[in-house]
Amino acid sequence: MSCAEQALAKRFGIALVGLGRSGHFHLTSIKNLPEVARLAWVVDVDEPRAARIAADMGCQWSASLEDPLADPSVDIVIIASTTDTHFSFIIQSLRAKKAVFAEKPISHTVSEVQEAVNLALEHNLPFVCGYQRRCDRNFVALKRQLDKGAIGQLKVVKSCSRDNPLPPLEYLRTSGGIFQDMLIHDFDMQDWLSGGQAPESILAVGHCYNAEVEKMGDLDTVAVVAKYSSGLLAMTDTCRDAAYGYDQRVEAFGARGMLTAKNEMTSTVELANANGHLMPPAEWSFPERYREAYRVELTEFLDLVKAGPQSEAHKAEQQQMLRHPRIVRTATAAELSWRLGRQVMLSEDLDALLEQLEAKSDDAAHTAFGGASEGPRSKADEPAAQREASASGGLEGAAEVMKQEPKALSLEELHDWKPKENAFGDSFRNYEDSKRQDVVQQTYYTMHTKQTVEFGKEQREKWLKFDKGEFTIMEMIVLLDNLVDDSDPDNDLPNSIHDFQTAERIREQWPDHDWFHLIGLLHDIGKVLALPEVAGEHALEQWAVVGDTFPVGCAPADECVFGLKSFEANPDLKHPIYGTEYGMYKTNCGITNLMMSWGHDEYMYWVLKENGCTIPEAGLNMIRFHSFYPWHDKRAYTHLEAPEDAEMMKWVKEFNKFDLYSKGDSVPDVAALKPYYQLLLEKYGIAGKLRW
Repeated sequence: MSCAEQALAKRFGIALVGLGRSGHFHLTSIKNLPEVARLAWVVDVDEPRAARIAADMGCQWSASLEDPLADPSVDIVIIASTTDTHFSFIIQSLRAKKAVFAEKPISHTVSEVQEAVNLALEHNLPFVCGYQRRCDRNFVALKRQLDKGAIGQLKVVKSCSRDNPLPPLEYLRTSGGIFQDMLIHDFDMQDWLSGGQAPESILAVGHCYNAEVEKMGDLDTVAVVAKYSSGLLAMTDTCRDAAYGYDQRVEAFGARGMLTAKNEMTSTVELANANGHLMPPAEWSFPERYREAYRVELTEFLDLVKAGPQSEAHKAEQQQMLRHPRIVRTATAAELSWRLGRQVMLSEDLDALLEQLEAKSDDAAHTAFGGASEGPRSKADEPAAQREASASGGLEGAAEVMKQEPKALSLEELHDWKPKENAFGDSFRNYEDSKRQDVVQQTYYTMHTKQTVEFGKEQREKWLKFDKGEFTIMEMIVLLDNLVDDSDPDNDLPNSIHDFQTAERIREQWPDHDWFHLIGLLHDIGKVLALPEVAGEHALEQWAVVGDTFPVGCAPADECVFGLKSFEANPDLKHPIYGTEYGMYKTNCGITNLMMSWGHDEYMYWVLKENGCTIPEAGLNMIRFHSFYPWHDKRAYTHLEAPEDAEMMKWVKEFNKFDLYSKGDSVPDVAALKPYYQLLLEKYGIAGKLRW
């Protein structure tokens, strides 16, 4: 083996789980450490993203951990996925005897944190939870001075932690709340600076200024005071949003002096003039402030793994592991203090306090949503009761709606339902002589001429940055009143009316599948691509937004509306690859791997994915492919299907019955229905402002 081969052989194989914002920091760190680290796998439930990044990084990808954990070349698993998945992935990785570096939190539950620590100790494995402040050069310098006795006995620790900008709402919904997500960093700093002391009591007060955060039952501004048996006092103030930049400071006060770690500024340049001394601003947010800290913590972890289980470094880190349960316990006690409105002693039974809170919450919900029980309703009665509550403006049944688990569709439950005529008294999908024939035909001919591979790439680059503004779903539905779909021969009502028609018809036929109801409401909202109120100067003409979809990059099918004649002017037909039957695809590549013509279906699918929607993937695929009529209705493009597409098609077709045939229904009372659907938006994580 050559020297170069020996050097490569010493590199640690890494599986990176989660490719969101934290995952990207670790990707950068791995790139900067090629002599010791080799990215073997990336793992993410967003398969297109995982495949794209794997191609860029020259590694393998997966949507699950199973294959990476079975790969003997993987030495280390880095877990940077959504917070609610951390514990499961940590346990799987430790059981597979892999070294684990995980972003915080391990879990929000003390018992689960203890279980993870015990498992790492049992297998004698490196296990580090990343609190990057411990690797920040300013805080490290303060800690060194403290350990040298520069200020004598430590009396007071103050920390200021003010975020900027406000994190995305979809992140906050699954973050665990400000105590477990943000303040836990301060509790870890206090543990570190105090030499591992645990507080004996804690008091927390707070307020929420942001209405969307308040709806989550969380705070955005908090102050905490902790008292230790040694006499030490630790104080923290924190806020989710500081307009002037990322504010992270620490002050340690002792018997002989004080140590202060200040903010990192964007430069060291200070302007002095007649107006005074003008300082540069603080770093804008945590990626700028802790860029180097992320690299340092990964470097130190790799050094730890390299040192081996018999090293002093490994033994020291095993001692450090023991802090994790007490830090989570401190965060839990702080949150209990706020919720109970009193000081909490760490010696109290926190589990019992949590149970008391849950009992009070259940009692409050019981009182708020109708008082004494009248006995269980039958399944057949539930939708009607919910509609009556919505129509009266009340929220009776809301607690039940929010508690129900999403239900999977059952093939035995398909409904054979359809009206006989559309809103004009005509047959549905009449593209020959409908009352809207001229405008519909012009829309499709333009679409079939201009929808190309190049156009599709341009629109994805433009729109999937999600930088056009923040709006709620209900705000977007109101805006849809300004749109009448030029591709639709069955309806000339505003599109928002059709959304509620579809949702209500699904609700009637599928009463126990509330996420299916929500799909009916959401499925066409992507048509805001055509509205200047949302898109401004980027607003698209309707041929690029509405109508039946088809895959670009291969020859069109005659089953498309208006047939092959309507595609004659499309330049891709003359392309040596795009003009062929298979085009840029392989046999049985799968419908989800096709590049569909750009429009509202594709856009809305990715908007929901981007904003953390928890509707099952079966529902999201209904949105993505409901307009692909040449495939699911006429059975074109079957040579590109994968075996699993058959199941997906059944549910797309089931949805499309309601999408198409509800257009003959009467106009619903939208104002009366909104409370019910707002509850569903909250349940599936998309009630606040979304990035569009």
